[in-house]
Amino acid sequence: MRNTTGDDGLPRVPRRSGEAGLYRVPRLEELVADPGATGMLDARTADFLEATALAALRALRKRKQMLASEMRAEALVRRPDRLLTPKEAAGRLGIGVYWVYRNQHKLPFRVRLGTVPRFSEKGLEEYIRKQRGG
Repeated sequence: MRNTTGDDGLPRVPRRSGEAGLYRVPRLEELVADPGATGMLDARTADFLEATALAALRALRKRKQMLASEMRAEALVRRPDRLLTPKEAAGRLGIGVYWVYRNQHKLPFRVRLGTVPRFSEKGLEEYIRKQRGG
């Protein structure tokens, strides 16, 4: 496809075979507003517009994921930390209470509070998120 632009700065491509001159490549929002405009596109121009739309979609999804991650982190910071009992921690982890007592010294979210073990709720959530790979 020739890299030619018109007076309006929009790309122009050759017309279909047998037609002289260039025609303006419609913007994606113009195609959304008038899907019938795709009928004048040749295969290369349609591929170009499709690739452009997919690249825009990928960029938007990445931004959406970043915003969601920031919102989760912000929510964790705003919410006060709570200390969980071994039974509550075991329930969140989906394991038995005995395992929590036996392995409490290995758990990074354990909080020393006298002789009874307690577990940081925020620390436990972070631990679970890291174990899931997120």
